[in-house]
Amino acid sequence: MSQEPIFERLAALLLEHLRREMVPSVLNLPDDIKMTHPGSETDHRLGVFLYNMEELRSCGPPPSIRMDQETRRHPDRLLTLRFLLYANRKVPFDSLSALDEMVLVEAAMRAAHSMGSLALDGQAVRSALHDPALSEKTALWQSLNSPLQPAVYLTLEPVRIPSSRIRRTPAVREFQLSSKRKGAGQS
Repeated sequence: MSQEPIFERLAALLLEHLRREMVPSVLNLPDDIKMTHPGSETDHRLGVFLYNMEELRSCGPPPSIRMDQETRRHPDRLLTLRFLLYANRKVPFDSLSALDEMVLVEAAMRAAHSMGSLALDGQAVRSALHDPALSEKTALWQSLNSPLQPAVYLTLEPVRIPSSRIRRTPAVREFQLSSKRKGAGQS
């Protein structure tokens, strides 16, 4: 079980895919796409921002994982990660026109739509476009202190977060059962 940050490695895979799809066809440099938050003053054209995570429980809580005869690991946590792909309207030197923004968001939509699954630790992480209601989009952008703008909403799931909590469960070696017949000794 790797102790490396799962989110960081998944973000690297996501950025790698976006860069492969968008550089040099739409963007000039790989650094034009960055993991950052809207409103940041960094020099990038397309921002990728993790804005929400939810526990994925399709079939109830998962069982403990057997490591050996007497050791169990607490169940992994399965998450859905939601990302926002947006054009950086605050590019410091070379401003972004409305047409540039449209082209960039369309290219991000194409790249996200063609992504398929990402492989992380031998597990497939599915990607899907997500279309929140307008009220959710507005609330999200307002919480980021930014006006609503066109963006791509991307979902990655299941993202497996392994537990490091381990418990020892000794195997049953002997079992004794005694019983008495009900009503024995009554006349």
